[in-house]
Amino acid sequence: MKESEGRMAGRLGLLLLVGVALLSTCRKWDNPLDPTGNHPPWVPANPHPGDYGFGPSDGLALFWESHDPDDGDRAYFAVAFGTDSPPLVFKETGFDTILRPTGVACSTRYYWQVKAYDDFDTVTGPVWRFQTVPRLIVAVPDTGEQLRMYTTDTIVWTGGPPGPTCAAGATPIVIGAGGRSGSTFNAAALAGADSTVVSRSTDDGVSWIRLGRATTPGQYVWEVPAPATESARVRVQVFAVTDTMTAKSGRFEILDTITGGCVADRQN
Repeated sequence: MKESEGRMAGRLGLLLLVGVALLSTCRKWDNPLDPTGNHPPWVPANPHPGDYGFGPSDGLALFWESHDPDDGDRAYFAVAFGTDSPPLVFKETGFDTILRPTGVACSTRYYWQVKAYDDFDTVTGPVWRFQTVPRLIVAVPDTGEQLRMYTTDTIVWTGGPPGPTCAAGATPIVIGAGGRSGSTFNAAALAGADSTVVSRSTDDGVSWIRLGRATTPGQYVWEVPAPATESARVRVQVFAVTDTMTAKSGRFEILDTITGGCVADRQN
């Protein structure tokens, strides 16, 4: 009897040791890269607007990149946005990597910062900054306008970096504002780096052909090219520091020089 009790106690002891060993190696997170613990989310990066960049005051959207590397885990986010550096109040965005702030002023420098966290860890990204500018708008040619092939015309746009003040009494934006000089915007750093590229489309914006680089702020003189089409558009892209602002015209017509009419989508 004593011998059987001894054997039973030995077996129980062995089972206890095996159980402890299994618990010590059990994965709380099913992640082959880390079988013993949690990985924090990636530090938020790749902001838009870019750091020391530009953003439209109308319809501003903040984007960033981050995620949780552990299988089955998801990262949550909170964003601080404002004119203070660093920004003070964080707003939860859930799983979304986008925030659309309201009440954004023009010709104003803003700061923002993103926290990413899961159930166990939190990481905080750097403080980013950008300047608001008027929304980029193509004013000419206008929707429904008719232009004749091989005539000279002027494409006109407003807003974008650099641009006029957003409203009467607003603080003017320095032309070429951008670059880095401590925490300030350095006009000289951007003045030689900006470019504005104008393109055209004859298929309602499905494909684009570069016309050239604008040398005069807010306008580009062009010779209206063939083919005739009812689905013409022009596009203006302003490149400034880390950002690109894009605006497209409404759809307009290019008329044939011989018949005076429009042959829709002749290139097709």
